[in-house]
Amino acid sequence: MRSWTRTLNLDDAHTLLALATPGLALELWTRSCHQSLPRLSPARRRELIRMVRDDFLSWEDGRVELGLFGQHYSPASASVQVELVAVQWALTHPLPLIAVRELIEPALAARSPEISLSQFTLLVDQSLATSSAASLRKSRAVLLGALEGVGALVGSGTGKHRRLFAHRGNPAAATRRYLTERGGPSLPAALTACSEG
Repeated sequence: MRSWTRTLNLDDAHTLLALATPGLALELWTRSCHQSLPRLSPARRRELIRMVRDDFLSWEDGRVELGLFGQHYSPASASVQVELVAVQWALTHPLPLIAVRELIEPALAARSPEISLSQFTLLVDQSLATSSAASLRKSRAVLLGALEGVGALVGSGTGKHRRLFAHRGNPAAATRRYLTERGGPSLPAALTACSEG
């Protein structure tokens, strides 16, 4: 499995998604994106635009199309839009689903929610096809951020004093509907560790 070292600034993602009106040509959207994020380096803007283009938007003949994500994102309230971006980002890599299945759910079932950082390190080391310490460390950090974003993990403290706790997410009904339409009725719980139903 590939490393997961790219980071997504969620505020920037919302900015770029707001520019993606149905029917807009890719070239015009890309130009607007660059103009909307002048504080970022050109390389970072290109990376962010590529992530949003490929992982969040649908395209037809080089124009924005209202795909499944857009159908749920566009009419949603601001708070639900935040959740939708977080779950969509988490689904861009298999690691969050693996971590919920192998670490989060067992900790919750055992009523022992604390999970050591070393357990996440081992999971990432065993799952990724790389021996690069920097890639593994970055992938672990991105994974932890994604799990916190979907509510399946709560962290406290920093550095050596950081503690991690499995948690049942509580996605809004609209977010559950999106996840169910995307991956079936088990996906909301598989990603966020929320209660079924």
